[in-house]
Amino acid sequence: MSSIYDQGKAALDELIEWAEEYASGESRNEATTRLHLIDTLLTDVLKWPKSSIRAEEPADSGRIDYALGSPGTQFIIEAKREGIYFDLPAGMSSGVYNIENISSGEKGRPLRDALKQAAGYAASNGVAPAGVTNGHQFVFFIAARTDGVPPLKGKALAFPSLTDMRTEFRLLWDNASQYGVDKKNLHRTVNLREAPPPESLSIHLSNYPGSKRRNSLQSGLDILGELFLVDVTRLEELRKDFLRECYSASGALSQYAQVSKEILRTRYALLSEENGPVVLPVEDKKGISPSLTQDMLAAAMSRRPIVLLGDVGVGKTTFIQRLVYVEAEELFEQAFCLYIDFGSTTTLSRLDSFVVEESIRQLRDNYNKDIEDADFVEAVYHGALNRFDKQVMGRLKDIDPVAYHKERINFLRAKVEERANHLKASLEHLRSNQRKQVVIFLDNIDQRSSNDQEQVFLISNELAQNWPATVFVTLRPETFYRSSQRGTLSGYQARVFTISPPRADVMLQKRIDFALSQLSQTGRLDSFPSGVTLDSESLVSFLEILADNFRNNDDLLALIDNLAGGNMRLALGFVTEFIGSGHIDTAKMLRIWAEYGQYKIPLHEFLRALLFGDGVYYSPDASPIANLFGISQPDGREHFLLPLLLSQAQALGERASEEGYVQSEVLFDFAQHLGFDVEQITASLDHAVNKRLMDTAPRHSHDGPRLHYRITTVGAYTVRILLAYFAYVDAVLIDTPIVDQQYRRLIEDVHNLPERVNRTEYFRLYLDRQWSKVNSEGLPWRWSDTSEVLSKDIRRVGRRADPETWGWDSDNRDAEHS
Repeated sequence: MSSIYDQGKAALDELIEWAEEYASGESRNEATTRLHLIDTLLTDVLKWPKSSIRAEEPADSGRIDYALGSPGTQFIIEAKREGIYFDLPAGMSSGVYNIENISSGEKGRPLRDALKQAAGYAASNGVAPAGVTNGHQFVFFIAARTDGVPPLKGKALAFPSLTDMRTEFRLLWDNASQYGVDKKNLHRTVNLREAPPPESLSIHLSNYPGSKRRNSLQSGLDILGELFLVDVTRLEELRKDFLRECYSASGALSQYAQVSKEILRTRYALLSEENGPVVLPVEDKKGISPSLTQDMLAAAMSRRPIVLLGDVGVGKTTFIQRLVYVEAEELFEQAFCLYIDFGSTTTLSRLDSFVVEESIRQLRDNYNKDIEDADFVEAVYHGALNRFDKQVMGRLKDIDPVAYHKERINFLRAKVEERANHLKASLEHLRSNQRKQVVIFLDNIDQRSSNDQEQVFLISNELAQNWPATVFVTLRPETFYRSSQRGTLSGYQARVFTISPPRADVMLQKRIDFALSQLSQTGRLDSFPSGVTLDSESLVSFLEILADNFRNNDDLLALIDNLAGGNMRLALGFVTEFIGSGHIDTAKMLRIWAEYGQYKIPLHEFLRALLFGDGVYYSPDASPIANLFGISQPDGREHFLLPLLLSQAQALGERASEEGYVQSEVLFDFAQHLGFDVEQITASLDHAVNKRLMDTAPRHSHDGPRLHYRITTVGAYTVRILLAYFAYVDAVLIDTPIVDQQYRRLIEDVHNLPERVNRTEYFRLYLDRQWSKVNSEGLPWRWSDTSEVLSKDIRRVGRRADPETWGWDSDNRDAEHS
């Protein structure tokens, strides 16, 4: 079978033959040219998919003849009447030329005008490579440049005829096919070197990101922070109390979310579309869903696994343990319950072997059922041994008892060595003899890759169909949806229940109260390592400060709730990061609490702990908080691209009826009309997904799957709140390239607060100057509005740090009391 390259070359041969036969003195108009020549060149020769070609695309001052690329426009072609509108100089061959040389003079005016028109369309739509053609001739050039050189003063790649294209087909293909445009080959062909953005200040710091020291009190509190990461449900003496007192029901909508209630409410609605399985919530207002309890009882008969769907960190494991030890305690006490935790180890070469070996271990350790014990093995294979005695080797029993027993042992050893089959037979024996149900939970596979999740689902299906067990398996919703449509799960009809996140504020309140209760009752925290007693008054006081703030500090709860985005594991991680952080004045907090009986944690204190972590400086790789001002090109307007994309996604998503999702094509079109190119938009969207500012979902349409984006509470909160907050901007500016050399000299490495305030003000003014280059009419978000709020916050901090410079704040009071 010929390659796509060879197919394109063959198609050009056919087009040349057709053109020679069709040639006449009569001029063909633009539509005919497009139909007979350009369309064929683009689709058959250069192999642009028809679905990625849009003709007569509306532009600011007219229409783009051809906009190529998907989801965003990557290439623009302007088509003119063949033979009349422009013509290349006589005697030219295919190659690279200075545009001024081939478009000069009166005869060059038509080509110059065509190139100018294409450049205008390209600049207003964020597309760098463009071409003009009259059907037989092509001129390709970089129509939107970032190096300060006007497009018509650069170079162009010209092909004077179809025959020249055939002669230099490799050159044509490498620069104008979809594959060549993806690789940006035209930039190299015309000798355009794209400059990277300037280096950020962090690149020039020798100790970046540094390591923040803790004092002894902070180090002690850091130990306390581990409490929130210890799974106390594993502790026998605390498990039931913890699950009763700390469990927060799923499904309650956050009162602090910066996105609409409808988006929160329809979190998993995507799963039910397009003839998918029936998806039910695992809990309702009265508790565990009756549908789940009915399915649990019927599971062994239906031979299908029960799928529990939930995003990472929503509390699937806690729900399972609550189900086993509280909600359905009597049922599970009469069962062999095997809990397979795929999150407990990072090196699993064979998932199926792990399930088998872990099940064998748990039967031995938890139920005192050693399935390798000789007496147990003989009981499992009692029937098989009877058949053995009736077979040929059984005759040895009377002739040679020693040989008989050896053969019998070898027979049983072979059975035991088939680990999976032996476990299955053992479970069947236990269920039959002890009248107990077998329940297997396959959990925490959502922390692994999609391929691993699909493999575990297949394992769960095999166990449910062929083993004597009721099987639960937890998966991520996006994996289940994608695989149900096109992948591993598409051939199975599973019973599916969803677990939505609880309210973060409720979960945190219960968790702190439980810790305080344990301290007051025993003087120690049982979840700490043996022998560690925590009766220090300062530790109790710190917990009491947290408990008070988790009830009364709405700003703090809004920060945690939104930045966690429904991930309770992450919300607890935020609290552990704050406890014992080297970036907070712990002694001051405890002193004010002891003196006044209250301490409202300022937002900037908690925020700094998350922004800096253990470092001295903000590092985007270490912090859970994204830098929205980052750029991929030396284009100052790009500082605002990600906030604009997030705001547009929210504005459109909250108006739509599709659970808040917006087509990727819509977002690309929005940003390209602002002059951003595909590479910039792709980089911003990828960054948004990686930092949890947006989530994605593939939706299926008549022409295949299309990627959709939806803003998260993380993205909405960062745009709406953090961008206008001094503590955030002060931290991330060190990671932000500054394209203006004058301001770059002013953004220095400083540490005392007055100097940091001045630096942040310079950065704000720098962004104001870059924003002036953006056409802000009709946009869903404006930096000018954010800048105004940020200016007030900078002044607020400045008046406290340096009243003489910034003026006295009439509301100023001791910062410790705020």
